[in-house]
Amino acid sequence: MKKGMVFATFMIFLASLFAETNYYIDYYGVSSKDLDKNMADMTSDLYFTQLCEIKNFSVSDKRGILAENTIPEESDISDKTLAFYTVISKKENSTKWIATLNIINKLNDSRLSSTKEFDSYYKILMEGKKELQDSFIALIEKGKNGDSQQDSDIIMPPQVVTASTENLAGTWSGENNIEKILIMRGGRGFIIFKNGASMNITVKIEDSMVVISQTGKPNASFFPDLPRQTAIEAALTAAPITWKMKLTADNTLVGVKNTLMPDGDSFQSENIDVEWNRKL
Repeated sequence: MKKGMVFATFMIFLASLFAETNYYIDYYGVSSKDLDKNMADMTSDLYFTQLCEIKNFSVSDKRGILAENTIPEESDISDKTLAFYTVISKKENSTKWIATLNIINKLNDSRLSSTKEFDSYYKILMEGKKELQDSFIALIEKGKNGDSQQDSDIIMPPQVVTASTENLAGTWSGENNIEKILIMRGGRGFIIFKNGASMNITVKIEDSMVVISQTGKPNASFFPDLPRQTAIEAALTAAPITWKMKLTADNTLVGVKNTLMPDGDSFQSENIDVEWNRKL
């Protein structure tokens, strides 16, 4: 074989190794009975933007042909492209949300879905295009292997990792009234509130939970959700504020905070959902 032919054959072989699959996608948007139209439209726009930014994804916007809170019918779908839509719902008796990615592939008559649970709606909006791309391609690979799913009930909660006072050390942000959280090695730290108050904290690991507790005397400024005079009165007898959270793989602490919240003209102890994010 001539050298030129050998070189050409080798280049074709290399190209086949590194060739990437092109996905032609008809995007049908977000269907939800638990979101108002503005939130549904915003989320739908976000998914569309992320899909369009992914290399080798060719996306056509088909949202205009569907009525609100519906999913595409067989007659709507082309047999030359993949139909993609998302169903979002609020988990019953919970603050959690569920997002289900759906792909219909008429070429091999498969309906594929992947369901993920989120601790807050904010987490759905924060999930990046890399996660969307990985989920999309994983579904297609399942379809190729004949693992077609319909109405999947597989719930994939955020991956929880083992926490220690060492790997928690750093600067965190979270909660509307907090400016900065600093956790130091050894299990101590402090919180700076937006009103200027500073709280010392201890950090412990108890049964895989991250338990954070206020140390020192209560301060009215630790209760910015209360009217000032009510906060001053509450601070006289208030128990230490505590957080019980779990560390997820994406550098996020999620859980509950026990603090004082308004109760009419008075106050009461209450557990509220919170989320802290590490500043990288």
